[in-house]
Amino acid sequence: MTIKLNSKIAQDLINTKLQVLDEKISAILKKWNVETVDHLIEGAKSGKIEDAEPDAIELQNLIDKRDEIEKLSRTM
Repeated sequence: MTIKLNSKIAQDLINTKLQVLDEKISAILKKWNVETVDHLIEGAKSGKIEDAEPDAIELQNLIDKRDEIEKLSRTM
């Protein structure tokens, strides 16, 4: 299916989605009281941050989605 979409509307949708992803990422980091994504992921892998593995996995998925959407945004 092909949908025609005004580029300004498309960019607004992309920016909104990026903002939502950033808010979710920030909420996870705040929950674990860490400042960086890498800190939480490494802490979960090493066991230094106990019980953080599910959030670290979700965090990585959110980062991957954000990267994919940012690439899409650059192609517009």
